[in-house]
Amino acid sequence: MTLNIAHRGDPSCAPESTVPAFEAAVAPGVDMVEFDVHRLADGALAVMHDATVDRCTDGSGALAEMTLAEVRRLDAGSWFSPDFAGARVPTMAEALASLPAPVLLNIHLKTVSDGAGDFERSVLACIDEAGAGPRALIVHHDLPTLDRVRDLAPDLRYCLLPGGPDGFEYIDRAAREGFEVLQPGRGMMSAEFCRAVHDAEMTANVFYADDADTMRQYIGWGIDGILTNRPCLLAEVLAESRSER
Repeated sequence: MTLNIAHRGDPSCAPESTVPAFEAAVAPGVDMVEFDVHRLADGALAVMHDATVDRCTDGSGALAEMTLAEVRRLDAGSWFSPDFAGARVPTMAEALASLPAPVLLNIHLKTVSDGAGDFERSVLACIDEAGAGPRALIVHHDLPTLDRVRDLAPDLRYCLLPGGPDGFEYIDRAAREGFEVLQPGRGMMSAEFCRAVHDAEMTANVFYADDADTMRQYIGWGIDGILTNRPCLLAEVLAESRSER
């Protein structure tokens, strides 16, 4: 079965990476929700895709240089619609609280560890406090950071992102490093790629598909999950696919 993975919540219905977007994604019954985590200047964990607040709030500046109090003063909803005026940048704990079981979690870490361990321990403590470990997939592009998290919590599931358009080498590299889940980009996708992933006894969630024809193609190829900015559309396509079997 192909997983419906809501990218940054449901950004077609609410401002991306906010609690309303996560709640909108959960409403149609998605399988997994993806969100991005940054470490702020005071060590707090905030959820936002970009490294700066410029695009999705009424503020400006780098998240890594701001405190939680500064970030919480920002309006993260008005840019999307006046209906969402006053929506805030959520903490990681708030994001997890808005995504109850059985929804799976694609937790994309954006901060690269400095090796001190503070970021890794904060992320894992937040997951543990929410009891979210069994539902979590930890994703990162930086292998040293991901390895540090794995060392601290080897029982969680992890995914190393591709380093570029490296195709089948991505499968080999992930297998060598002991990962079982891949998140390939659209440019890597083919029926042959999906078969190679499964032959290696791994699974893959593609980033991304937002139109029905591409969704149908990926489902036909046997992809394990699809990240999408249109989870309601993907739900319709998946239901259509199941009814045709």
